[in-house]
Amino acid sequence: MRKQTTRAPAQATKATPLIQQVTSALAADPRFDYAKLPIQVVDHDGLVGLAGWVPELRDKRRIEQVVADLVGPTNVESCLVIGPPNQRPDVELVRAVQDSLMEDRSIDSTSIQVACTNGVVGLSGVIDTTLRRRLAAALPWWIPGVREVVDDLSVVYPEPEDDELLVEAIQTVLEKDPLVDRTEILVLSHSGVVALLGTVGGADARAATENDAWIVEGVRDVVNQIEVAPGGARLGRIDAI
Repeated sequence: MRKQTTRAPAQATKATPLIQQVTSALAADPRFDYAKLPIQVVDHDGLVGLAGWVPELRDKRRIEQVVADLVGPTNVESCLVIGPPNQRPDVELVRAVQDSLMEDRSIDSTSIQVACTNGVVGLSGVIDTTLRRRLAAALPWWIPGVREVVDDLSVVYPEPEDDELLVEAIQTVLEKDPLVDRTEILVLSHSGVVALLGTVGGADARAATENDAWIVEGVRDVVNQIEVAPGGARLGRIDAI
């Protein structure tokens, strides 16, 4: 899938067969209400462009994945962002992201440059490992007002991009979230489809755990099977992944 760009695809003058196929697939997906989302799907000579905004990151990821599965990841150019514009000034968001990176002692923030345009945060520079790259790209999502994160970081010592690394990255993010008790959560992944198992003490912790999985690069979908049962952790059973 092509990276986020600053331009939005122009409104299509008519629905081509490709766009009809894509919009039909999106409308048939029960995980989001495509008809109520303020997004556009356009055909640029066989390249599918997505523009507009959605309320949740999981909606963005799932819409992009539906289209990528249909036309191929290299034939999708997504400009989808989270939430409406003008939530916070870009200068304020840059400072907040910089502070977040500086506060994490596992990341060398001195080699990372942060930019922001209309709530879209861009990260560039150099980082040592793929695991820390994914962590650096995840941290901005905890900042209110961030609408998208474009990760252009170069990795000095890249690790294999596999499910094992993805699970490790999610576990690292969970450990840093004060709303989540990492010891209560089992994380599994198969081809980027992540399953979350366990028992937590409240609905907020359950939602935070799922959100933490979605902010990690490489996650294709999340199956949240975490149970809410105040007092006591218990690993549950996975039914589908």
